[in-house]
Amino acid sequence: MKPISELALLYSLRELSRRAGVSFDFFAQWNIWLGEDGLVVRPVPDAPGTIHFPFFSDSDWNRDRIVCKGWGSLASREVSERIPSFIVPFCRQNSVNGEPLFMLHGPLEFRCTEDLLLSTLLTLSRFEEFDAKTTDLHGRFPASAGIAAKYGFLNRPIVDEYGSALQQVLLAIVPRWKPLPKTLRVKVSHDIDEIGIPFSFKSAVGHTLLRGTPVSTARDLLSVISEAEPGYLDAVRRVCQLSLDCGLRPTLYWQAAATDPFDTGYDVGHPKIARMMDWASDRGVEHGVHPGYKTFRSRTLLQKEVQRVTTALGNGEVGGRQHYLRWHPETWADWESCRLAYDSSVGFVDQAGFRCGTSIPYLPWLLKSDRCANLLEIPLLASDGTLVQHMGLTLDRSKQVVQDLLEKCRQAGGVFTLLWHNTGLFPPCKDYCRPILEMLRGAQDYDWKLERDQLRRERLTLLELTGRLKGNGLTLPSRERTDLPTVALS
Repeated sequence: MKPISELALLYSLRELSRRAGVSFDFFAQWNIWLGEDGLVVRPVPDAPGTIHFPFFSDSDWNRDRIVCKGWGSLASREVSERIPSFIVPFCRQNSVNGEPLFMLHGPLEFRCTEDLLLSTLLTLSRFEEFDAKTTDLHGRFPASAGIAAKYGFLNRPIVDEYGSALQQVLLAIVPRWKPLPKTLRVKVSHDIDEIGIPFSFKSAVGHTLLRGTPVSTARDLLSVISEAEPGYLDAVRRVCQLSLDCGLRPTLYWQAAATDPFDTGYDVGHPKIARMMDWASDRGVEHGVHPGYKTFRSRTLLQKEVQRVTTALGNGEVGGRQHYLRWHPETWADWESCRLAYDSSVGFVDQAGFRCGTSIPYLPWLLKSDRCANLLEIPLLASDGTLVQHMGLTLDRSKQVVQDLLEKCRQAGGVFTLLWHNTGLFPPCKDYCRPILEMLRGAQDYDWKLERDQLRRERLTLLELTGRLKGNGLTLPSRERTDLPTVALS
């Protein structure tokens, strides 16, 4: 069992406050201290009220316990209709369903009825995946094995919803406070798994026999003896153009893996690829890395492939996504070691939704090393393969799922992330791409550099805040305390 440090609790509180619309300047003014049984917050020195976040003992805590909480008298009708209840995982054994998430005790003393800081930390850190007993054929943790799918809340950004509850508490204590506005942003990306180089006769013929696209077969054959682009490489241009036509700035994730049963093994430095990269860059398209199948939990191989791609791209600062979405919480540390700027792998293959419980990008907390990662996570919400192949949805039903996720992101001020492969312009996904991209038309592109830089500054400042004196801001005792919540990590 590993104690949750005071800095981890402060991190969790900051993540909740971000989702409540609290600027970091305002957060840095809060008086925060550890009481006998929890963390207490006074938002401003002259505030008449406080917020109490309790800690529960290990004997009370049950990692399999899920509870549903209400608003009480906090929320307006409009807010409570939008978020009718709160789902809180990793609760105490005797948690009470239906009671308010925050209860008023005395004049403006709000007490949370669950260990919300611990639940938030474990949800964002993907705690349940550390010792997962169930994985699929590719070593991935499937949505079907997770608590969100089991209990029917994968389509809800539960951590973002906690932020809405905290916002209402803050407004009750500090009525003059104005939350930051919430704006929907979009990030569309295209994983480039296959480009038709090296040439494969089987793949070329398959364009006609299996996919009904004889023009692509002709392209593949012609590309062997000319400067023509093979079908899948041409699809890179076409899928980019579809995004651009909708006013979206897409990102291309390129591979540098060796040939194996799960990687086509194209040369990321090939002249035809270089020309495609230049064409995309001239139109404002971003580039990133798409580490191959075997880089999963292999830091050495990951570093080699990242180096090959970044060299081909010009050694700029990039992020990316794991091939096949082969990901584990320890993958964050692997990516951080490669000095990658962000990851966007944390979404499920078999179901669309909020794997991290949030639509808002964040710097993950690394539970094993008990620290904040120097890497941005941009959670993945939906992909062509998930909607069409794994979930087996019709176009109309796919649009309904996307619309629901979009609306949840809009309410939270989050980022809707969509993956559409270049191969997704071929059956069975072909007819889905344009209608779904059209749904995103007019949305603001997500500026990951701006947010990443801001969160990195906050990360450093949080360390400094721990040294403040009680009464003037934060006061956190030494990290040797043993009465804080603990979690078991395999």
